[in-house]
Amino acid sequence: MITSILSLMVAPWSLAGTALFLLVFWAWSKTKLKYEGFNIPPFPAPSKPFIGHMLLMKGDLMENLAWMRKKAGDIFSLSLGGRHMIVVNGLENIRQILIKHGDFAADRPVDLSSQIVGEENHGLMSSRGANWKEQRSTVVAILREFGMGKDIMTKKTELEVQFLIEKLASFQGKVVSDLVFILNVALSNIVCSVIVGDRFGYEDEYFKRVIKNVDAFVTKMPPYWIMFAATFLQKVPGDLFGIKDWTGSLEDLNINFCKFQIDKIKKEFDPDAEPENFISAYLLMMHKKTESGNHSHLDETNLIANIKALLLGGTETSSNTIMWCVLFCLHHPEVQEKVYEEIKTQVGTGRAPNTLDMPKLPYLSAVIRETQRLGGVAYILMRLVTENFQVNGHLFPKGSHLLINLNSALQDEAIWENPDEFYPERFLDARGQLIKPSEFLPFGLGRRVCPGEALARVELDLFLSSMFQRFRFEPEDPHAELPPLKDCELFSKLS
Repeated sequence: MITSILSLMVAPWSLAGTALFLLVFWAWSKTKLKYEGFNIPPFPAPSKPFIGHMLLMKGDLMENLAWMRKKAGDIFSLSLGGRHMIVVNGLENIRQILIKHGDFAADRPVDLSSQIVGEENHGLMSSRGANWKEQRSTVVAILREFGMGKDIMTKKTELEVQFLIEKLASFQGKVVSDLVFILNVALSNIVCSVIVGDRFGYEDEYFKRVIKNVDAFVTKMPPYWIMFAATFLQKVPGDLFGIKDWTGSLEDLNINFCKFQIDKIKKEFDPDAEPENFISAYLLMMHKKTESGNHSHLDETNLIANIKALLLGGTETSSNTIMWCVLFCLHHPEVQEKVYEEIKTQVGTGRAPNTLDMPKLPYLSAVIRETQRLGGVAYILMRLVTENFQVNGHLFPKGSHLLINLNSALQDEAIWENPDEFYPERFLDARGQLIKPSEFLPFGLGRRVCPGEALARVELDLFLSSMFQRFRFEPEDPHAELPPLKDCELFSKLS
């Protein structure tokens, strides 16, 4: 009798123990790297159970990648919760992967934002394979139609520069505490002049909300080391890592700008009329594909994702580059003075500089390029291996994620002398003329090179030439310590 009672008591504990064992085994099998034993790139440190090397990504990402590179070499592996990531450093390695093996490293892995807002494999940022090819060709064709790389886009930029200069002049030499916001409005307006065919005012409450969400994409992005667990952490009560706050901004941007503007333009859409903006041009292509009966990936979900990609890509990168340039000039006032003297001598102060003036402003061009090289605004490229290939004798297995470190090329001491030093003269020859090294790759390379590169160059040239022509940038307190040349988050604090 006693034995029977004990058996009944032990049975539930035995079942619970077995269930726990099976759960742990399942979690271990899901997080154990599948490629161990193959000739994959080496690891910088032993992998921990379940989490792999995830904690090695905690903190300053570039510093972590640097010490791991010293330990494991230019190309090394990481296990991140069972996901195999290969980190690629060095110009030649980057070229070999994105050019020689570009067919097998063109897709981007699924990112958190696209998963959460329902845009997996949609739009320029997240689409893959045939969908990406159609989205890319469609977006590029429409942008060209509306003046990308042509005088019409330059004119739009020049007009927005005028509004920016007037806005900055209205402060009358007082502290500009929201320079980041002002730049974001100006640069977003250039993109919006294409997307919706119109611009918005600096005090427009609706557009302020849009810009706040655009800025949140960068400033509220969760720490990189937890991104791989973000879809799980989003379901956990609370918002310890700010994941819900970040994704909420993205969802608001989708609903209150992308979807709202599409619905607004759809009400007056006429397939027989000439499209007046990006949205109507995309809707027209959708209509033509439907009418022809040909299979197409063009749909409204892709359109929403494309609008967001254009708005984010056309705002944050150029805005942050301009802020880095201002910051470098605060640390090197002699550079700002030299830029001003060049503009005053070659252009004067009676009119705004234009694109035809840029060949006469090689030092300013060198300052912009050095800012892009050292500022590292878009220094990481994420790619997905779609077929096995080998580099330097190492296997790059299908399904692995690639983290391509552009900074390793832009700040390589074997290419750039004293790479940590802000030295614009490295982009000038002995006669003071601008040189364009082939190693200078701020917009990436390969099939997914930034489609807005031409516009970004025009924006940087026209915005910075006019800003330095009209204003001298100084710290609010000349006796206080300047913001460091390191933390990207400083832009939210810089006056």
